[in-house]
Amino acid sequence: MLSANLDLQPKYIIQICKQVEEKGLSGIWFGETTLRDAGILATIAALNTRFAQIGTSIVNVYTRSPGQLAMMGCTLNEISEGRFTLGLGVSTPAIVSNWHGIEYGNPLKRLIETLEILKLYFSGEKFEFKGKYFTIKNARLRLKSKPKLALAALNNTMIKIATRYADRIILNLYSVRLIKEAIKVVEEESRKIGKVRPTLSVMLYTYLLGTQEKDYEAAKELIAFYGSSEAYSKLFSRAGFKEEARNMLRAWELGNKDMVKKSISDKMIRELLAFGEKKELIERIKQYHESGVEDVFIAPFPFGDVQSNIKVILDSI
Repeated sequence: MLSANLDLQPKYIIQICKQVEEKGLSGIWFGETTLRDAGILATIAALNTRFAQIGTSIVNVYTRSPGQLAMMGCTLNEISEGRFTLGLGVSTPAIVSNWHGIEYGNPLKRLIETLEILKLYFSGEKFEFKGKYFTIKNARLRLKSKPKLALAALNNTMIKIATRYADRIILNLYSVRLIKEAIKVVEEESRKIGKVRPTLSVMLYTYLLGTQEKDYEAAKELIAFYGSSEAYSKLFSRAGFKEEARNMLRAWELGNKDMVKKSISDKMIRELLAFGEKKELIERIKQYHESGVEDVFIAPFPFGDVQSNIKVILDSI
């Protein structure tokens, strides 16, 4: 699968969608931060593909109401004739609070309320709901085309929630060494609730333009972006990069981005990303599949020479 959250013109998205199907990739997913609307890009993809799965990876549960998410999911599933997955996550305070001006609050509680409300919307019946974040009266969604659900997870608590509610779990920036732990949590929770295990996916950020200093700069920009979040800092520590994670967080608190990037080791880049050449991507995909991951989302870097990197990635598959 290909997952994109990039500064690309919509016309170029159409070309990529056609290439995805020509290459036999199983799907194309769209993220969302401060660039283009993921729902609109997914619509473009749905109208320009015939069999590829379409999804959001991810949209957050703060900047759209549960009703908007339900309508978006059902509409896109209808347009794509059943090929759409609504991928959700809690995002980070930097995006939700700083960029959108919305209080971040209790992310797990907000996520669970959103998921419970989506379940009610997807039932097609009239309902009411009263929670900490949402009070809904006499609501009903008349669209019948219910999408599949995916949830992004960073820790074991989120993995358990995703196992309960979702058809797919998306692990972002998970090193291979953490996969067995994640699978154990998924299998234990699936047995506990008597549910078939959700599909397990990994987001693999990829940059195949070489290993010059400018290429390392693109890799460090990516990891530095996530390193400002306490949740990702904990994930990096669990992956064996405790010192790097601590130093990045401290540097962000000081407002020193150069120090943030200097805190990132070459080993961190090599273990968290597919970086350098085609063989690195092929080897990482193989490692994830051997560890028990069903799908690998190949995510081109949003930094560096974006368009050239996408071309090399698609040529490599």
